Amino acid sequence: MQDPQSVTIVQIVPEQAAIEVGMVDVAVAAFGVTGIIMTAALIAGLLAGAGYIWYRSRHAVTIIEARGNTHNYFRA
Repeated sequence: MQDPQSVTIVQIVPEQAAIEVGMVDVAVAAFGVTGIIMTAALIAGLLAGAGYIWYRSRHAVTIIEARGNTHNYFRA
């Protein structure tokens, strides 16, 4: 005859409960990396725009502006 099997139930109790992560926590964490990229792109765009405006304010846009806004079309 065989020996009857005995069942041992083991319950593991963690020392500290798991931290709950909500939707707000996930959004803030995702915005951390994405926010850095978006901020860098915004700053780069503003600097490029300011540089373009500064460059164009110092140089003539058209030939007429280069001539001092004289519209002499019959000039030889």
